[in-house]
Amino acid sequence: MPTQQQRSDATREALLAACRALLLAEGVEATTMAAVLARTGLSKGALYHHFASKTELIAAIYKAESKGAIARALARAEQAGAVSPLAQLTWMCAAWLEEIRAPDVAAILLRIGPAALGVEEAQRIENANSLALFERQLARAAEAGEIGAIDQPLAARLVNALMTELAVASLRERGQPLPDVERLILGVLKGMEGRA
Repeated sequence: MPTQQQRSDATREALLAACRALLLAEGVEATTMAAVLARTGLSKGALYHHFASKTELIAAIYKAESKGAIARALARAEQAGAVSPLAQLTWMCAAWLEEIRAPDVAAILLRIGPAALGVEEAQRIENANSLALFERQLARAAEAGEIGAIDQPLAARLVNALMTELAVASLRERGQPLPDVERLILGVLKGMEGRA
Protein backbone atom coordinates (compact mmCIF):
# COMPACT_ATOMS: atom_id res chain seq x y z
CA MET A 1 0.00 0.00 0.00
CA PRO A 2 1.46 3.40 -0.97
CA THR A 3 2.39 5.83 1.78
CA GLN A 4 0.82 9.27 2.09
CA GLN A 5 4.02 10.79 0.65
CA GLN A 6 3.94 8.42 -2.33
CA ARG A 7 0.29 9.31 -3.02
CA SER A 8 1.12 13.01 -2.72
CA ASP A 9 4.09 12.65 -5.08
CA ALA A 10 1.95 10.72 -7.58
CA THR A 11 -0.73 13.42 -7.48
CA ARG A 12 1.87 16.15 -8.04
CA GLU A 13 3.38 14.25 -10.97
CA ALA A 14 -0.05 13.68 -12.52
CA LEU A 15 -0.78 17.42 -12.31
CA LEU A 16 2.57 18.30 -13.85
CA ALA A 17 2.18 15.75 -16.66
CA ALA A 18 -1.35 16.92 -17.48
CA CYS A 19 -0.39 20.60 -17.51
CA ARG A 20 2.71 19.90 -19.61
CA ALA A 21 0.66 17.98 -22.17
CA LEU A 22 -1.94 20.75 -22.32
CA LEU A 23 0.68 23.48 -22.69
CA LEU A 24 2.30 21.65 -25.59
CA ALA A 25 -0.99 20.82 -27.31
CA GLU A 26 -3.12 23.87 -26.56
CA GLY A 27 -0.78 26.70 -25.52
CA VAL A 28 -0.53 28.85 -22.42
CA GLU A 29 -3.86 30.68 -22.76
CA ALA A 30 -5.94 27.54 -23.29
CA THR A 31 -4.26 25.71 -20.43
CA THR A 32 -6.42 26.48 -17.43
CA MET A 33 -6.58 24.98 -13.98
CA ALA A 34 -10.00 23.59 -14.92
CA ALA A 35 -8.50 21.89 -18.00
CA VAL A 36 -5.75 20.35 -15.85
CA LEU A 37 -8.38 19.04 -13.42
CA ALA A 38 -10.49 17.66 -16.26
CA ARG A 39 -7.48 15.84 -17.68
CA THR A 40 -6.45 14.32 -14.33
CA GLY A 41 -9.84 13.74 -12.72
CA LEU A 42 -8.43 15.17 -9.48
CA SER A 43 -10.18 17.57 -7.14
CA LYS A 44 -9.57 21.31 -6.81
CA GLY A 45 -8.30 20.63 -3.30
CA ALA A 46 -5.65 18.24 -4.62
CA LEU A 47 -4.56 20.78 -7.22
CA TYR A 48 -4.39 23.75 -4.86
CA HIS A 49 -2.65 21.65 -2.21
CA HIS A 50 0.30 21.39 -4.61
CA PHE A 51 0.07 24.56 -6.71
CA ALA A 52 -1.44 27.90 -5.72
CA SER A 53 -1.74 29.14 -9.30
CA LYS A 54 -1.28 28.30 -12.96
CA THR A 55 1.96 30.30 -12.90
CA GLU A 56 3.30 28.20 -10.05
CA LEU A 57 2.38 25.03 -11.94
CA ILE A 58 4.11 26.24 -15.12
CA ALA A 59 7.17 27.28 -13.09
CA ALA A 60 7.40 23.75 -11.70
CA ILE A 61 7.20 22.32 -15.23
CA TYR A 62 9.85 24.75 -16.45
CA LYS A 63 12.18 23.88 -13.55
CA ALA A 64 11.73 20.15 -14.15
CA GLU A 65 12.33 20.52 -17.90
CA SER A 66 15.46 22.60 -17.31
CA LYS A 67 16.87 20.19 -14.73
CA GLY A 68 16.00 17.20 -16.90
CA ALA A 69 17.73 18.58 -20.00
CA ILE A 70 20.84 19.42 -17.98
CA ALA A 71 20.88 16.02 -16.25
CA ARG A 72 20.57 14.19 -19.57
CA ALA A 73 23.35 16.34 -21.05
CA LEU A 74 25.60 15.62 -18.06
CA ALA A 75 24.94 11.90 -18.39
CA ARG A 76 25.80 12.00 -22.09
CA ALA A 77 29.04 13.88 -21.37
CA GLU A 78 29.96 11.30 -18.73
CA GLN A 79 29.22 8.46 -21.15
CA ALA A 80 31.43 10.15 -23.74
CA GLY A 81 34.32 9.78 -21.32
CA ALA A 82 35.38 13.41 -20.96
CA VAL A 83 38.55 13.26 -18.90
CA SER A 84 39.20 16.87 -18.00
CA PRO A 85 36.94 19.49 -16.41
CA LEU A 86 37.07 21.69 -19.50
CA ALA A 87 36.26 18.76 -21.80
CA GLN A 88 33.37 17.82 -19.50
CA LEU A 89 32.06 21.38 -19.72
CA THR A 90 32.25 21.60 -23.51
CA TRP A 91 30.85 18.11 -24.08
CA MET A 92 28.01 18.77 -21.66
CA CYS A 93 27.20 22.02 -23.48
CA ALA A 94 27.18 20.25 -26.84
CA ALA A 95 24.93 17.52 -25.44
CA TRP A 96 22.58 20.15 -23.97
CA LEU A 97 22.38 21.83 -27.35
CA GLU A 98 21.23 18.52 -28.83
CA GLU A 99 18.71 18.11 -25.99
CA ILE A 100 17.19 21.52 -26.69
CA ARG A 101 16.52 20.52 -30.30
CA ALA A 102 13.82 18.13 -29.09
CA PRO A 103 10.58 19.94 -29.98
CA ASP A 104 8.90 19.52 -26.57
CA VAL A 105 11.98 20.58 -24.63
CA ALA A 106 12.53 23.59 -26.88
CA ALA A 107 8.88 24.60 -26.66
CA ILE A 108 8.88 24.61 -22.88
CA LEU A 109 12.31 26.15 -22.31
CA LEU A 110 12.39 28.70 -25.11
CA ARG A 111 8.77 29.61 -25.78
CA ILE A 112 6.21 28.54 -23.17
CA GLY A 113 8.24 29.18 -20.02
CA PRO A 114 9.39 32.69 -20.94
CA ALA A 115 5.91 33.61 -22.23
CA ALA A 116 4.08 32.37 -19.13
CA LEU A 117 6.62 33.29 -16.46
CA GLY A 118 8.28 36.29 -18.02
CA VAL A 119 11.77 36.31 -19.49
CA GLU A 120 13.44 37.39 -16.25
CA GLU A 121 11.85 34.65 -14.14
CA ALA A 122 12.59 31.98 -16.76
CA GLN A 123 16.18 33.19 -16.90
CA ARG A 124 16.44 33.13 -13.10
CA ILE A 125 15.24 29.52 -13.01
CA GLU A 126 17.54 28.48 -15.84
CA ASN A 127 20.50 30.22 -14.20
CA ALA A 128 19.80 28.45 -10.92
CA ASN A 129 20.14 25.15 -12.76
CA SER A 130 23.03 25.90 -15.13
CA LEU A 131 25.09 28.83 -13.89
CA ALA A 132 26.35 27.13 -10.72
CA LEU A 133 27.31 24.09 -12.80
CA PHE A 134 29.32 26.26 -15.20
CA GLU A 135 31.00 28.03 -12.29
CA ARG A 136 32.01 24.70 -10.70
CA GLN A 137 33.38 23.33 -13.96
CA LEU A 138 35.37 26.50 -14.65
CA ALA A 139 36.80 26.45 -11.12
CA ARG A 140 37.83 22.82 -11.64
CA ALA A 141 39.35 23.70 -15.02
CA ALA A 142 41.34 26.53 -13.43
CA GLU A 143 42.56 24.21 -10.65
CA ALA A 144 43.66 21.70 -13.30
CA GLY A 145 45.54 24.44 -15.16
CA GLU A 146 43.33 24.18 -18.24
CA ILE A 147 42.42 27.86 -18.24
CA GLY A 148 44.36 30.92 -17.23
CA ALA A 149 43.41 33.72 -14.90
CA ILE A 150 39.86 34.74 -15.83
CA ASP A 151 36.88 36.23 -14.06
CA GLN A 152 35.16 32.87 -13.53
CA PRO A 153 31.68 34.18 -12.58
CA LEU A 154 31.67 36.40 -15.68
CA ALA A 155 32.96 33.51 -17.83
CA ALA A 156 30.16 31.28 -16.50
CA ARG A 157 27.55 33.92 -17.39
CA LEU A 158 29.05 34.33 -20.87
CA VAL A 159 29.04 30.57 -21.49
CA ASN A 160 25.45 30.44 -20.24
CA ALA A 161 24.42 33.29 -22.57
CA LEU A 162 26.31 31.70 -25.47
CA MET A 163 24.45 28.44 -24.98
CA THR A 164 21.09 30.22 -24.93
CA GLU A 165 21.89 32.06 -28.15
CA LEU A 166 23.18 28.87 -29.79
CA ALA A 167 19.96 27.08 -28.79
CA VAL A 168 17.77 29.75 -30.37
CA ALA A 169 19.93 29.82 -33.52
CA SER A 170 19.97 26.03 -33.84
CA LEU A 171 16.19 25.91 -33.64
CA ARG A 172 15.84 28.47 -36.41
CA GLU A 173 18.18 26.38 -38.56
CA ARG A 174 17.11 22.85 -37.57
CA GLY A 175 18.46 21.30 -40.75
CA GLN A 176 21.94 22.69 -40.20
CA PRO A 177 24.62 20.84 -38.21
CA LEU A 178 25.29 22.03 -34.67
CA PRO A 179 28.13 24.54 -34.33
CA ASP A 180 31.49 23.58 -32.86
CA VAL A 181 30.56 24.31 -29.25
CA GLU A 182 34.00 23.40 -27.93
CA ARG A 183 35.73 25.89 -30.24
CA LEU A 184 33.28 28.65 -29.34
CA ILE A 185 33.58 28.13 -25.58
CA LEU A 186 37.35 27.83 -25.70
CA GLY A 187 37.48 31.04 -27.77
CA VAL A 188 35.45 32.91 -25.15
CA LEU A 189 37.63 31.63 -22.33
CA LYS A 190 40.89 32.31 -24.18
CA GLY A 191 39.73 35.84 -24.97
CA MET A 192 39.16 36.46 -21.26
CA GLU A 193 42.61 35.33 -20.08
CA GLY A 194 44.67 38.01 -18.43
CA ARG A 195 41.64 40.23 -17.82
CA ALA A 196 40.60 38.90 -14.41
